[in-house]
Amino acid sequence: MTPGQCRAARSWLDWSILATAKRAKISKTTLTKFERGGNVTYRSLDKIRRVFEAEGMEFRGRIHVIYRGGEED
Repeated sequence: MTPGQCRAARSWLDWSILATAKRAKISKTTLTKFERGGNVTYRSLDKIRRVFEAEGMEFRGRIHVIYRGGEED
């Protein structure tokens, strides 16, 4: 997932930086740093990706973001 894909996924889901950070259990500073192109740990990046994937987002390559809908029970 790239910073641009992260911003696109947040926009699609209408999530703020703070709401996304809370869902991913990372700091707002870490998420902001990533979205601005800074380096974050693999663990933080994995947490961000997982929270989006749980909502049905799919990341392909370096530019594509696909919304598949939320996970079914």
